[in-house]
Amino acid sequence: MECTRIYSIHDQAITFEFAEIISEEINIHVISLKNVIEKNPFNGFLECVPAYSSLTVYFNNTDRDEVIEMVSNINATLTSQNLQPKNKIISIPVCYEMGEDLASVAAQLNVDQEDIINAHCHHTYRVYMIGFTPGFPYMGSLPTVLEIERKKSPSLNIQPGSVAIAGKQTGIYPTNSPGGWHVIGRTPINMFDKKRTPACYLQAGDMVQFKPITNKEFEQFL
Repeated sequence: MECTRIYSIHDQAITFEFAEIISEEINIHVISLKNVIEKNPFNGFLECVPAYSSLTVYFNNTDRDEVIEMVSNINATLTSQNLQPKNKIISIPVCYEMGEDLASVAAQLNVDQEDIINAHCHHTYRVYMIGFTPGFPYMGSLPTVLEIERKKSPSLNIQPGSVAIAGKQTGIYPTNSPGGWHVIGRTPINMFDKKRTPACYLQAGDMVQFKPITNKEFEQFL
């Protein structure tokens, strides 16, 4: 797969872009490229950060053109045999009783709350990238019945573990923060812990399925 654009975001970071769309095929390629680079780091390599359809490579003490050539050569060697396979499915417990926006989402989508819960749980999601705040997983794609525009007025204080939806995506807020996604539940799983290795509970490329739990079961996790 060829890059459609290569550009610097500063003098020690280069982004290799493959498209401007959300595509599982492209994201698999991006993460596979990341994995190969990390297994065979060049001199001066610092880290790779994947996004939906691009990979940013951070480095120091290395010429920019050399980095572009090395990464482009690695990209050219990727085949269907060394593309990243789907990981095992990670189950995330969610208490939908704690979904502060569940009722309003049901009203906007003109469906029952139970239908939202069932649709959200009976689907497997790909973690496309980690961003916004440390540990926040951008996952997709949502079943069509759950697609909804972001809030017109963002919430100022969303609780840690809040499971939310917006557009074609679902995600989990790792810390207290403002946000414009609709909160339909909450998980007791800590999405980010700097004392843990790795600090992020989910990684780009993981596959996730949500499992409904009761309020009482939520408390038992704590």
